[in-house]
Amino acid sequence: MSAAQSDALVFFGATGDLAHKKIFPSLQAMLKRGHLTVPVIGVAKAGWTLDQFRARAKDGLEKHGGLDSAAFEKLCGLLRYVDGDYKDPATFQAIRQELGSAQRPAHYLAIPPVLFELVVEQLGKADCIKGARVIVEKPFGSNLASAQELNRVLLGAFEETSIFRIDHYLGKRTRSSSPSGTATTSRAYRSPWRRISGSRAAAPSTTRPAPSATWSKTICSRS
Repeated sequence: MSAAQSDALVFFGATGDLAHKKIFPSLQAMLKRGHLTVPVIGVAKAGWTLDQFRARAKDGLEKHGGLDSAAFEKLCGLLRYVDGDYKDPATFQAIRQELGSAQRPAHYLAIPPVLFELVVEQLGKADCIKGARVIVEKPFGSNLASAQELNRVLLGAFEETSIFRIDHYLGKRTRSSSPSGTATTSRAYRSPWRRISGSRAAAPSTTRPAPSATWSKTICSRS
């Protein structure tokens, strides 16, 4: 069954180091390849304005990705910013407002795992989950029990086919669990931008794709 492409990207943790070093360069790369044409809504609690957010993006590109002036100007036209506490429902109402007519957003959680449940719950209350995908950007639990708990949280709001898990435990024993509780382990290098689906362990990899690979799949994919 085909699925329509995502029509917005919302990323939490928008003022952090990951955004500065990796996310902004990847967004520019996607735009230059014609893979990014939808609104990009950054969310964080920093007391920033949209202009400060754009300035942070420019600084990240200058220091970590190589600034392309023409591409950056187009990226600025797509950038939105919501400043607020993840515990405050008003933050998520502001996200809903920024989404406008978007009905299939991709939510990228570049935040500590302890905040996953809170953010997913708040997204649901603000009507930001229907038709959406979610990308989890942190270690997916520290053991089987914690991985199962994260699965419970995510699967309580999203279909399995709409969940993309990114695990940072590279070169170590890693574990992914299915909703039924079965688990597989792998000692292979796990690309942090590879999708892990259900109980299937990530395949061995010797290269590290750019962050844009995951977003291209979730934003542009039709299957």
